[in-house]
Amino acid sequence: MRIFALQTDKQKIIRRFCHDHEGESVVYFTHYHGLSFLFRALKDVLYTIAIIAIGALAIFLNLHVGWTFGILGGIWFFFIFINLMKIYIDWRYDFIVVTTDKVILVDQTFLFKQQIMPIHIENIGGISTFTQFWDIFPFGGMFIHLKEGLGGKDIEIRYVPRSQALAGKISDVVTRYQRHNYQKELSARE
Repeated sequence: MRIFALQTDKQKIIRRFCHDHEGESVVYFTHYHGLSFLFRALKDVLYTIAIIAIGALAIFLNLHVGWTFGILGGIWFFFIFINLMKIYIDWRYDFIVVTTDKVILVDQTFLFKQQIMPIHIENIGGISTFTQFWDIFPFGGMFIHLKEGLGGKDIEIRYVPRSQALAGKISDVVTRYQRHNYQKELSARE
């Protein structure tokens, strides 16, 4: 289903960028770890608890319940609920796909903004990983080092489950691509 820029069917996005008829296939697929949602939503959960405490205090002080809960409910909806929905959509519909030809990074920010970044294997110069939160949780981060495109900048990705496995798959795909091109060059020289 599509709602403005939000595409909830991940397979449609994958089919748009993965060309099976040209021999391209999906090698690895992953979402971001659920704790990324929790860590980003923690502040809003604390604000919600504070609003509930203010509402309880208002009841204790015998303030007008309708006005109090109307105002607190409006504040909660516009400043907390919408932000929580944005965080949830950003977490739930973001994913990484590694194919035999490219790495696809899908970033669904909210209903109105989607960024899909296909990085072709020939543009990847290297992959490196790093730990997050002292490596207590089963996720980490990684850098995709680009040769060209985007000015050769590194792309940082955080909260990747089993980031070392993903980095290994990307490295394997890059190596296979380079070997295949090297073999083509050797064949062309002969």
